[in-house]
Amino acid sequence: MSLCSGPVNRAKIWSIAASDCSAGAGSQADLTMARALDTDCATLICAITAQNSQGVQAVEVLSRAMLEQQWQSLKADGWPQAIKIGWLPPGNLLLPWLLEKLQEYSGPVIWDPVLSASQGGFPQANWPKDALQALLQRVDVLTPNLAEAQALLTLLQPQDDGGAVQNDYEPSDYELGHCADISAALQVLGVNHLLITGGDSARAGSAESDEWIQDAFFAAPSSASGSAFGDQLPGPDLLRAFVFRHRRLPLKVHGTGCHLASAIACGLAQGYTLYDALSRAVAAVRLAIRSASERANGYHNAWARPLNESLAEDWPQVVPVQQRASAVHFPRLPQPLGLYGLVDSLPHLKRLLALGIDSLQWRVKSPGAEHKAQTAEAIYYAAESAVPLFINDDWQLALELGAFGVHLGQEDLLTADLQALAEAGIALGISTHSDWEIARARGVNPSYIAFGPVFTPLSKVLRYQPLGTETLALWVERFTDHRLTCIGGITTANIAQVMASGIDSVAIVTELADDEALPQRLANLRKCIPALEKRCGVPI
Repeated sequence: MSLCSGPVNRAKIWSIAASDCSAGAGSQADLTMARALDTDCATLICAITAQNSQGVQAVEVLSRAMLEQQWQSLKADGWPQAIKIGWLPPGNLLLPWLLEKLQEYSGPVIWDPVLSASQGGFPQANWPKDALQALLQRVDVLTPNLAEAQALLTLLQPQDDGGAVQNDYEPSDYELGHCADISAALQVLGVNHLLITGGDSARAGSAESDEWIQDAFFAAPSSASGSAFGDQLPGPDLLRAFVFRHRRLPLKVHGTGCHLASAIACGLAQGYTLYDALSRAVAAVRLAIRSASERANGYHNAWARPLNESLAEDWPQVVPVQQRASAVHFPRLPQPLGLYGLVDSLPHLKRLLALGIDSLQWRVKSPGAEHKAQTAEAIYYAAESAVPLFINDDWQLALELGAFGVHLGQEDLLTADLQALAEAGIALGISTHSDWEIARARGVNPSYIAFGPVFTPLSKVLRYQPLGTETLALWVERFTDHRLTCIGGITTANIAQVMASGIDSVAIVTELADDEALPQRLANLRKCIPALEKRCGVPI
């Protein structure tokens, strides 16, 4: 390992927040999270607080002149890639000034609207309504808990005018339907992306909410255009309302909201898409909770750690808002997929079976009139050879023919009848290309997850950049709770690098093409992937 000779050109964020002398929240939390995520963080302090694990004892707001001096000092060193905002003083002192300053800045803004400290002590928010709504329209990602989201609506819509969500839910009542209602009302007021955190909420008597934290995300339908994220947002064919689910830890921890918002800012500053930045931030906060610094009264300080220290359980699952729990479970594969070939013709399939392929995917991009009959034959021949065969995309045909498995892309997850597939005992594989897509795949408990592309694909053009073997190795080490495979540009020349990542399966298209040199190429691939044991004519 070589020593850094510096300087390092790091992504940079600004934190606009209060100072927490106990270092659990505020600007101190932003600094520690940014350091853990290898991001440069500059701070604009709007208030000095005296606080500890018991609560906030005193708040002294800095003058507007001092705020202006800090802004100009930071600006002289260059704009950041993202700005994170935390607690803002009530009244007119800061908010109109901040709105004016943000007009100079074109990058993403993330706001954790701290309306009160968890232990109490902050003055009640009473911002001017017009300024508050203007800030909501400027902010790109808003990250309140449920009580804070309701309070924002109360500030903006104190009377029931027919469109307001009434503030009549208990803060502990984390019903996703309520979150959806609140989101719709906030979107009308100009909120583009809303993440309502669920760590402070649990429904009384619900074993599910005792076990799981649910952070509900909503993207306004029009937010894909004209936002600070440009083309980073997923298209309309992916989920625009979903829940991050992660297992609750039996700890009471201070500063999680600050850590979350600053982690989102760090992810965006480093160039991650919004959905990936959100996924990484949720994982970073869970890791910070798991690593919390002890306080005597049991209300501990979150402690940010580098994401490479995270475990699979730290990373969230993604499920649609209407999916209340992990409703589907697909068969577990008793063995790795090994050498996994993709084929589109029966002669090619038969030849690979004869050569001892471990697993197969039936991927016919332009099916003809005989497609159904050919698919049935493919299923029969693979079963005779005890080789698992996954039907690509066509889940209806897989159900009809009783296939061993089906392989789906991310878009297919929106339309496939996953419940029917699971009840039929059909194995499921899912393509993933990013942190969020892995979270989405894990949310349906598939039989395997496919990472890709590892290298530039040889068989088709993808909009995703190659992962490389370093990211592949990181994912293989992290996501040990599922069978894994990988795909994209894998050949006899680079398969050794791929297998060095620790993965036990590779999916290959071009290098297993049906030509005269196929037996030799397959034998060369076999040098890196030992053949799997077949089981008495029954697909493994």
